[in-house]
Amino acid sequence: MKRSTMTRLAVTFAAIVWFAAGIPSADAQSFTTVRPGGRGGTWDFFLPLSYADSARISGQNGSSVDVNADWGFGFGFGYNFNDHFQLGGLLTWNSRSYDALATGNTGTATSQYSNVMYTSTLMVNAVYYLLSGNITPFVSAGVGITYVDTNIQNGPGTSYCWYDPWWGYVCGGYTPTKTENDISYSAGIGLRMDINRQFSMQGSYNKSWIDISKASSTPDFDIWRLDFLFRM
Repeated sequence: MKRSTMTRLAVTFAAIVWFAAGIPSADAQSFTTVRPGGRGGTWDFFLPLSYADSARISGQNGSSVDVNADWGFGFGFGYNFNDHFQLGGLLTWNSRSYDALATGNTGTATSQYSNVMYTSTLMVNAVYYLLSGNITPFVSAGVGITYVDTNIQNGPGTSYCWYDPWWGYVCGGYTPTKTENDISYSAGIGLRMDINRQFSMQGSYNKSWIDISKASSTPDFDIWRLDFLFRM
């Protein structure tokens, strides 16, 4: 594992522990008194803040794409069947710049270009919390669909105009781009801290795979997440 990867994981977990240390002990006591463990039979709504490390996607005949690191966001929900098992859904978005290498029939480089790709993932996610207390490590796994927009034009653009009651005569346009929907998978490890009955935080390291159609193998991505959870 990269040194920078280990550093981000340590910083994520340290931030959760530091934040929780400032919560009055009465809050934690109230939480355990109302419902020991606190998770069973409840819903969690969460807002994830994610950071995706840079990665390389190997294409056919020596072509490749170097995807740069960037931040992403989303929202999700999960139902806690008990203090250990949660099942839910997650929708995330990400915009990342990339540098592509196109090759000829002999595998030699013919051109290089840069662009921005947009991805969104809809995933069913299962989480297992190892402990029933307010602080617990966990493991997770998920499967879903990832929409990828390469932002590369693959057809003629069209324009259209209309009369708007406020703006008058307005014109716009649309340019089709190369997109695809791919099966994706994920697995992760993390640490959760229940601050009180209403609010929790968890940090995690996740590995994700996307079955990109023209890739020479299934590319994987390192993703760091800090989730803010709200009990319902």
